[in-house]
Amino acid sequence: MEYMAVLIPSYDRPEILEITLPKWLKAKYVDRIFIVAEASSYSMLEKYEKILEKYSENRKILCNLTYGRLGSIKARNTLLDMAVRHGCEYALMVDDDYLLLSDTCLVRIIETFKANKKVGIIGGKIIVAKRRKMDPDFFLNLPFGLTDILVRLTGYVFLDINHGPRYSDFLPPFFAVRLNPLRYVRYDEALEAPTGFREESDFQQQIKHAGYRLLFDPKLQVVHLAIEKGGNRPRMNMRERMYWKARNHMIFILKWNKSLPKRIWYMLVSILILSFYRVWCILWVLRGVRDGIHYFHNLNTCGKN
Repeated sequence: MEYMAVLIPSYDRPEILEITLPKWLKAKYVDRIFIVAEASSYSMLEKYEKILEKYSENRKILCNLTYGRLGSIKARNTLLDMAVRHGCEYALMVDDDYLLLSDTCLVRIIETFKANKKVGIIGGKIIVAKRRKMDPDFFLNLPFGLTDILVRLTGYVFLDINHGPRYSDFLPPFFAVRLNPLRYVRYDEALEAPTGFREESDFQQQIKHAGYRLLFDPKLQVVHLAIEKGGNRPRMNMRERMYWKARNHMIFILKWNKSLPKRIWYMLVSILILSFYRVWCILWVLRGVRDGIHYFHNLNTCGKN
């Protein structure tokens, strides 16, 4: 049986890490646990140190503990670099408030990877422990793969977390990646934002572009404690959140679609989706669209020069 590494970014949530880390440590097929822990204050840093000191003799854990802020994407890329350096066959990306229910799901991931070399990522279901005040993702659990068809028609990412196992266009942010694509695939720092949006979709799109497929299996499950204190998603008002959603989605659409008609169609549809989702935030959506287009244009202009 092969083993995998678990990758955990954590920001200002040492108490939550203390709850979830033991579960990953006890998992039978976890060979390494890589942690990038960031603290906004020295008192928070000391809390992390006290927790991690309990596991100082545990060779499974390798931690990058820093004072300050790397940001969500840089933290995840640091974790991926750690996994590649240590030659981990598979890397499981989780948040610090994901609670493992059973390590049998890890066996299922490994066996699926071994059986199908074309699969680059295997994703699972996230069970949310409580209703979040933050805006939710869009889930459309439609039969016959209709959700993925709708994604291709609209350019917007909807998720189906009930049907499977199946090949999927996009996966929830609980997934395992095989080592080979990790040698050259990273999260795109152009999508770094206070709220985080489309960075997971972009990462998965890179894996598909490298010739691999995405597999969703709803029998792979973790509990999301849905802690709204600390973490990589700060408290923001809805107008700011919708701004970043629109901005990052524009960058995502322009990056992965070269056809002008498709770009225009996807832009219009996404503006409608976001505007109807929060009608009173339409001006912020339009600002995000404008700034996303400008950012992508400037990025490509600089790249050509």
